[in-house]
Amino acid sequence: MYAIEKELKILRQFISPKYMDGLKKWKCYSEDEILATEKRLHVKLPVPIRDIYRHMADLLVTSGYLRPLELLHCEGNYLGFFLSPGEGDIIGIQKRKTSGDLYTWEENDPKEMAWEYEDELETACEAGDDDGKRKAVAAYQSYWKKRNIPFIHAPLNIRKQDWGLRFNRSLDGYGLFLVIHAIQEWEEMTRDEHTHEPTCLFSDFFPAKFSKEYFQNIADRIKDDFIPLSDHSELIDLGDFPLQMAYVHKNQEALLVLGIEPVCFMLLTKTAAGRGLLERVQEQTGLAFHVGF
Repeated sequence: MYAIEKELKILRQFISPKYMDGLKKWKCYSEDEILATEKRLHVKLPVPIRDIYRHMADLLVTSGYLRPLELLHCEGNYLGFFLSPGEGDIIGIQKRKTSGDLYTWEENDPKEMAWEYEDELETACEAGDDDGKRKAVAAYQSYWKKRNIPFIHAPLNIRKQDWGLRFNRSLDGYGLFLVIHAIQEWEEMTRDEHTHEPTCLFSDFFPAKFSKEYFQNIADRIKDDFIPLSDHSELIDLGDFPLQMAYVHKNQEALLVLGIEPVCFMLLTKTAAGRGLLERVQEQTGLAFHVGF
């Protein structure tokens, strides 16, 4: 497994300030809070998930893709962190394994009580009710502690994610994919908003008829100004497709993210995209960029 702190710090720079109020309900976590959770669980959390809780927990919890640190709990020999986008399955690891392999399962909660405590925690967070948060967390943890005694209350339909590219089957790649996906999702939700100083632009769709060589040509041309987000290319690799998930400008003034369905680019900048940068990217990709689609 790789640490992904460097990549997360780069991505953090391109979360638009207009979303920060919406992220305040949840927060990123300190090292002390992570250590306390490890002590409670009797498990050392893998480095990539520690990076995520320290640098991107607010974004992913708000997006519904990450379990708050306070609610982490073991189910038999498994520890779940993520909620699969659009599916609701739990995704996590086998305890005390260091491979970073991911497993998917259905939570074994026949009484359907866990969601009530989750709702209570969310309500308390929205209200800034610290006492309510403590009570909801204590009730949730107590509930799952009892569920794990006896051991028969293990997860249901456990299956190892051992197919496809690294971001489908390994903790480091999947965590990075979820952050990129969440940033795209937040931007797409407001893509039709008009602004005089756009910091997010979308390209035209790539014509479907063009060949692999066409996309390879674009990948070669953007190398003049952009480098892959990660030094470990397998984390953001898209297999036979010549382009990778995300690229950062060499001076970190822009982030170029590839959207898959439909295939297009999203260009993120910290301030309004300058004409020189925009013209350069349009020349390299052969695509026009707009505020919305």
